[in-house]
Amino acid sequence: MRATLRCAERSGVSGFSLEDVASESGLSRTSIYRHFPDGRSQLLEETATWEVARFWTGLAIGVAHLESLEDRLVEGLVVGAKRMNQSRILANLMEPDVSELAGALEPARPLLHTLVRDYVAETLVLEADAGRLADGVDVAEAADYLTRMTLSALTSPAGVDFTDPEQTRRVVRTQFLGGISAPDQV
Repeated sequence: MRATLRCAERSGVSGFSLEDVASESGLSRTSIYRHFPDGRSQLLEETATWEVARFWTGLAIGVAHLESLEDRLVEGLVVGAKRMNQSRILANLMEPDVSELAGALEPARPLLHTLVRDYVAETLVLEADAGRLADGVDVAEAADYLTRMTLSALTSPAGVDFTDPEQTRRVVRTQFLGGISAPDQV
């Protein structure tokens, strides 16, 4: 999978073959087919899923030391946007012609949403315990909403520079947390 990433970095998601991956990895095509019997499509699907999992794991670890949900969202979006811009695979998620990559990630989409939502829900519980949530906030609904907003922001930023911490904090406060954080927290 690392060899697949290197090939994608060098020639784009659609610009490499299984032979290229075999050469990059030092393995034979037969060995690759032994692990990925459906060939390039399976290799790309599993590599994309692996890279997305590494991305989200890295973000979770990178923001774990931050106390508030707002700080975690801001730092996660800023670092996430920067990492996406640096990765050919992740950056391709924002390109208009990504049918091959989008198809490769489709099987992992429900799992990804669940994992991010559960992480956000745990953080919301901590926010509630600290008295930083607005009265009546349903943690499950808020977690689902914040997950959708986060995934959308990173894959389709709609004119917002999420690499800019000040701009990101403003968007997080007004659009992400406006009805979720306690009024004195916004």
